[in-house]
Order: sequence, then structure tokens, then C-alpha cells
Amino acid sequence: MRGPSRAALALALHTGFFAVPVALVVGLGAIALVTFRYDPGSGLRAACAALLVAVIVGLTLRSVLASRVRPRGVPVTRAAQPDLWQDVESIADDAGARPPDEIRITSEPNACVREDTTLLGLRSRRSYLEIGLPLVAGLTVSELRSVLAHEMGHLAESSKLRTMCYRATVSVEQTSTDLSGGVVKWLFDGYARLYKTMASAANQSLELDADAIAVKIAGKRAAITALRKTTAIEVGWREYGDEFLSMANCAERTPDVLLGFRSFLDHPPRKQDLAERAKKAIEEERPRGMHPTTARRIAAMKKLPGGNRNLDERPAWSLLREPRRTVPALEDELLIDGLGPRAPWPELGKLAGDKQASHKAAMLSSAVLQSGVPVDPALGGVLQAIHRGNGRDLVNPVLNPGLSPENVDQAAVDTLTELLGAAVVDALVRAGLAHHVHDWGGRPQVRLANGQPLDPDGLVRPAVVDPQHIPGLHRTLVGMGVPLHHKQPPAEDPEPVPSGLVSSVQVAGSRFELVVTDRGLVLVPSSASTTQRLLAGVLASARQQENEQLAELLSTPVRDLQEAEGAQWVDSRDVSSAHWEQRTGGWTLTVRLFWDDYALSTLDTEMVEVLGEDTAELELRCTPDSEERGTPYEGLGELMGARMDLDDHVS
Repeated sequence: MRGPSRAALALALHTGFFAVPVALVVGLGAIALVTFRYDPGSGLRAACAALLVAVIVGLTLRSVLASRVRPRGVPVTRAAQPDLWQDVESIADDAGARPPDEIRITSEPNACVREDTTLLGLRSRRSYLEIGLPLVAGLTVSELRSVLAHEMGHLAESSKLRTMCYRATVSVEQTSTDLSGGVVKWLFDGYARLYKTMASAANQSLELDADAIAVKIAGKRAAITALRKTTAIEVGWREYGDEFLSMANCAERTPDVLLGFRSFLDHPPRKQDLAERAKKAIEEERPRGMHPTTARRIAAMKKLPGGNRNLDERPAWSLLREPRRTVPALEDELLIDGLGPRAPWPELGKLAGDKQASHKAAMLSSAVLQSGVPVDPALGGVLQAIHRGNGRDLVNPVLNPGLSPENVDQAAVDTLTELLGAAVVDALVRAGLAHHVHDWGGRPQVRLANGQPLDPDGLVRPAVVDPQHIPGLHRTLVGMGVPLHHKQPPAEDPEPVPSGLVSSVQVAGSRFELVVTDRGLVLVPSSASTTQRLLAGVLASARQQENEQLAELLSTPVRDLQEAEGAQWVDSRDVSSAHWEQRTGGWTLTVRLFWDDYALSTLDTEMVEVLGEDTAELELRCTPDSEERGTPYEGLGELMGARMDLDDHVS
């Protein structure tokens, strides 16, 4: 009874969250009424105080209750997918749960039931079953049924108290996330921690019972395998996006996302690697909130009686009607935005490989021209410069300025090897002497016209490391037919990519929104006053407006932000050192800059303290109501690298 009893206690606390402030207002009103009978003046003052408290309580509750769950993904109607709906309703019936009001396909590597609720989860308005497309690609029919049975198990009517407790936990977490800075968020976050601690045992008990329902419906083997495979799918989906979906943008083609992910997962070396990493992740997992560890869940499943079922080993997309037609349509709505015509992966990999080689060859041309080394950026000129010992100088403009001194030489070798190798491949491809071949094991492979593989790194690295090998490399390239006069037009500087923002910071007595990018820092004058920020913590409308403004700011191209009125730009290449000081009251970042005619930063003189003819210092401080969007502090660490030292005074 530990789970139900803890659920009852948590729900009593949750009910008290509403009852106590209402009782306070009613009590103050009663006191004012009684006082008025004996002393009208004091009674009026008490009534005014009661009214003020009522307004504060009302605004606070309105702010807290304003959070709503918005449906994600693409809706799947009963008419479009009757078999999927029938299967889900059958699973819900077996689980003793109410079927979802909507089924939606998302791009997330998981499945969940999300409910739009009132009173912070005490009452459900509408439920959405969200099924991640990666699960449809990576699981079998039996395994997907197990996952869906587990999610339906959260809503089982046999565990009403724990179901309500679970729903309230999700709502409390969502509200805590939605609230912006201010007194209300600070108070509610404290309540959220207390409630989640109280509800933890009940929620974990419900999770284990949901696993038991999954075993009952799909079978023990399918349930355990699904749990392990979903861990691997989560890891694999991130890598698939980074390594392969990014090719779609480069090639300007629309890929077959689901089929590609299935091929990615089935690639033998990668399949084994993902399985080993998933096993390690399960072993190292720690309990978190309402979820027991995966290892504990698997151990509990193994102890359950029976649960053997015939396995349906068909791919999970077999549950969809006409998957060859419906899956691409879902992909277009979920993931693709005007990338270009649909192309099979072999063609997409070839195009992406060609374009990536061309882009890196252009980067080499740009680096050579910016380096100041008097040499033609064609392949022949680059080889001559390396032979003279100028290799590091050639790529210095594209090296990360935040590298520690002991890592610069190796980074220069790696960068020059990568760019020179790509330029050689680009020359061969354009001469019709080589082509790229798609490979699910990694980046597209290079093959010569005779079908032999080419390793660009192995070809050029020895000569980059030891320039005495340049003549030998020169002869090899000539023998391969590489046109040594080949070069690409210089690449433009890449658009800075924001990692997040801090709203707001103080610089030279003024407030700015700090946008952290991979190329530098943008300081945009803040349009919100302290009063407006405090109101955003109380009024839902003010909070929504602030969130929309910050989201718009973060999505605005960095070059547009740089051109905004009053905006300041700190270019990473101008930073000589930085000092981060963390204290209980907040942080201070002091940036020392090169301040001469070659500086790339655009800062007003009054923003910095000039220390000499060619050095200046910029100081940024957090404000009491500073809050972050995205991952600005992680981005700042990567941007500054070894140039920034930390001074943490917080014990």
C-alpha cells in the first residue's frame, strides 16, 4: 500500500496548494467583517488588506494555472489509419485505460501520453498519444505494442489515485518549466520540489505496474527487448541526425528518413556499437524523479509470471496503412522544410560528399588568403607553402582561438590535413576521376574511377606532418591525374550559430540581452524593465509576451542582431583572455580584448575600459532576474576555451 498511500498524501498536499490560499482570503474577509461591526475604520482597513491579498492570490493562481499542453507532431485520424487506431484501442482496453482522444506522430525517439489538464493535473481535458517516428523505424510490431501498453498503463483505471498523482506530477513539472523568472516561479519551484519528493514513490510504483501491463499484453521478451532497444534508439537518433540528416541540407534533397534510420540501425558494426552503448547507459543510469532505472524495470519484468506471447517480428511501420505512401507524407510534415526533391540515400550521400569536399576546398582558399602567406591558394601553391614550412600559418585563420597552446600544433595538422585532403578529392571529382559512395558506417567514402577506395587523410597527412614528404605527395597526385591548378573561390565567413541567451545582463550601467554564438557575443539592448520582468513572474499574459520576445530574439539571424540599433558585437578573434567570477549573488565576466585598427568587434567606446593603445576590457554582470534560454553557459565555455579562467567563490 506504500504507493497508493503516498499518492493520497501527495494529492492531499496538492489539494492544499489551492485550499490554503483560498482559506486565507476567506479568513481575512471574515476578520474584516467582524472588525467592521465593532470598529468601521479598522474594518475598512482590514477589508482593503483582504482585497489586496485576494488580488495577489488570484493573479498568482492565474499565472500558475495558465500553463497548457499543446499537441505536438502530426495528427493521425481514424479514417487515415484505422488499423493503428484499432490496435491502440485494443491495447487501452486490455490495460483498463481510456483510449486517447488523439494519436499523433512526432519526431522524438520515444512515445508518451500527454494530457491537457486543469487544476495542475487534478482533472483531464484531453489526452494525446504521441508515437515517435524513430520508434516506428527501429522496433518490431510486438515491441511497439509493448511501448504503447506501458504508456496506456499510466492511465489504468485500477490505479486511479496513482494515475491522478502521476498526472499532477507531469503538470507541475510543465508549469515549473513554463514559468519565467520572478517571485511566483521561485515560490512554485519550491512547491514543485516538495510535491515531486512526496509523489516519487507512488509514481515509481505506477511505472512498474505499467511495465507489468506491457508484459501482459505484448509478452515478457518483447517488453524487455523494447526497453533495451529504445535506449539504443535514443542514442542512435541523435547520431543519425548529426551524421546523416544533416546531409539533406547540404545536398538540398529530401531523404527517406524512416527507411534511412532503419538502415542506420541495421548496419552491423553500428548495430553492435549501439547495443554496447545502450547496455552501458542502462548500467550507469541513476534514478530520476518519477522513473525507476531501466535496470530495475528489467529486473522486475523478469520476475513477473507468465507473459509469453507469440512475437510479431514485422517492422512497426506495418501497423500503418500503405506505409510507402503515408510515411513520406508524415516525414514531410514533421522534418522536412523545402529541402528539394526526394532522393534515395545513395544519391543523397554522393551529392552531400561532393558538396562537403567543395566547401572545405573553399575554406582552404579563404584561409590561405586571410593568412597573409604570399602564395596562390591552388593545390600546387599550398603544397609549396607547406614545403617551405608555412603549413600552420596557412590554417591559422580557421583555428579555434580558444585552443590551449599545447593543442594548437596538433589542431593545425588536423585542420590542414582535412582541408587539403578535401581539396584533392574536390579536384578529382570535378575532373571525373573520383566519386563519393554513401556509407551507413560514417561519412561518404571516396572511390576512384577504377573502383579503388581513396583515403584522403592517409594520402596527405604524412606530408603535412613532415614537409620533406611533399615532393613524394606531389608525384603521387600528378600520377593520379589531380589538376594542381585546382582551387575553389574563397568561402564566406560562416553565419554565427547561437547556443543560447541570457536575459538580461548589465554592461556599463545598461541592460542587454546576451546572445552567445560560436563566433562571438551579441549584446542587444533590453527592452524590458525590472517592473516588466517582475510582472512576467505573476501575470500569464506578461510572461507569454516575454517568452515570445526572447524566442524571436534567439531565432533572429545573428547578422540582423548585429545591425540592430545599439547592438554590440564581441568577436571571438579579438579576445585575448577572459575571467569568470562566480559568487552567491551572481556572476561577472571580464573579457580582455585586442583594441587596435585590426579589431573585428564593434563596441562603443563607453562600453569598455581602455587599458592601453591596443587593449581594452569589457565587463558583463548578471542581474538579479537573469534567466537563460538554450545553453548559453555551455556555449560560452566552448567559445572562450582555454582563454577563460574560473574563480568560483560559491561553497
